[in-house]
Amino acid sequence: MKKRLRRASKRWSAPKLKTCPECGSAVPSHIACPSCGYYRDRQVLSVDTF
Repeated sequence: MKKRLRRASKRWSAPKLKTCPECGSAVPSHIACPSCGYYRDRQVLSVDTF
């Protein structure tokens, strides 16, 4: 029982997603937006639209 109680706090949780201020899509924290290429109010990726 003690082993199960210790491991109860290590259960899986869904990742927290934030909204991109430029395009409004859901993006994980500390990652550049894959749809528009912005990170912290500046463009860091050049994204080509097809």
